[in-house]
Amino acid sequence: MVDCKETKLRFRADQLYYSPVSLKQTGIDASDNNILGYVCVHEASDEAMIKEATQLARKILKEKDAPKNAVLEPFVFKDLTEATEDEFLFIPSPASGKPTLTLPRDFNLMFQTNVGAMTDGSSVAYLRPETAQGIFINFKNVCTTSRMKVPFGIAQIGKAFRNEITPRNFIFRSREFEQMEVEYFIPPGEEDWPIFHKQWIEDSYEFL
Repeated sequence: MVDCKETKLRFRADQLYYSPVSLKQTGIDASDNNILGYVCVHEASDEAMIKEATQLARKILKEKDAPKNAVLEPFVFKDLTEATEDEFLFIPSPASGKPTLTLPRDFNLMFQTNVGAMTDGSSVAYLRPETAQGIFINFKNVCTTSRMKVPFGIAQIGKAFRNEITPRNFIFRSREFEQMEVEYFIPPGEEDWPIFHKQWIEDSYEFL
């Protein structure tokens, strides 16, 4: 995790990518001497990252009074976990546009608690971040007690706990929530299940 010291926003370091900005003047690889600055973009498709980085790089070229016909070296993207301390002095934050990011540090995505009356190293436990864990742990028991044979599915609902960094597409942030997951098991090599496709086609024609 990295923090923007100006906007106080947090980001996952492995979801931000940076690249040096340099002009294509010679056939030599970019070095510290001809690096004009750095760009930092969010993880996305290659086309989207290059497009965003190019827009940011053009601003840097304008600030450096570079020629209008200047050609950029290809971007070499690395995530922020690979950046050095010296590079962090120049890598801009996606929130502020300035080099205001902290160095990456560990962030615990699970909630830690203690089990038992005594608090020591042996009593540390973590609340589950997913509800599907029990499905995999008890898979053999399900097969034995229900006498099921693959393909079959198992659904489970229960509480999950996550210490998320960002709320993603939601306007609120919840750390404790009800979650339902369905895991469907099929034999290896039978991902394309003819029985399912035949039934699906028949149901589709019946619906039409």
